Amino acid sequence: MSKHTPEEQRQRTLHAIHSSGLGVQSVWVRYFSFTGDVDEFEVDAYLNGLITLTPLDRDLVSLAVNELIAERLPPTAPYSNDSEDPDESDTLVALDVLDDRENGNEDGGGPGASGNT
Repeated sequence: MSKHTPEEQRQRTLHAIHSSGLGVQSVWVRYFSFTGDVDEFEVDAYLNGLITLTPLDRDLVSLAVNELIAERLPPTAPYSNDSEDPDESDTLVALDVLDDRENGNEDGGGPGASGNT
């Protein structure tokens, strides 16, 4: 497994920020919450190749970016019998739909469906 050079890490981090529509301020706030100790202007300067950061600070910036991207996952497509309950897993709903079909309920009823039983 090859390591990224500091410049490759910077470029790829900047690309991830641009691709996901993140702002430097939100990246810095998250970075700072991880005990990062450089200010927002220094993070911006790093991302634009004007200064270098320590390996730890570079990794904290990358961690901040990765976490912010993970929080921005696009919404999923709903199933016909989705609950409005955000705690109900899409995977469980999909399994209920498949189970209903295997049991001859072609309307894909699942939980709470009004089928002919």
